Amino acid sequence: MHPGYKRLSIEFPAEEYIYLKMACAKKGVSIKDFVTQSVVQTIKSYEDELDALAFKEAYTKENLEKAVSWTEAKKEVDIDHRKDIYRF
Repeated sequence: MHPGYKRLSIEFPAEEYIYLKMACAKKGVSIKDFVTQSVVQTIKSYEDELDALAFKEAYTKENLEKAVSWTEAKKEVDIDHRKDIYRF
């Protein structure tokens, strides 16, 4: 096993296994790579869903009323006078 990896052992439905093998063959990857990519992609999608839900919950009328405009925020941190920091 490669460093930085953990072994994962799962049971897979026998009737679906042939479809897994066909998908791997069509994609030209091993079952291990296919399953790893699929699980990682699913985890990322799940985290994106959680982030979207948290944003939706935070995006309330009450929170919008507390929001500060970009102009006010610039004044608070005095961005216009700190142009020497932002040399691109």
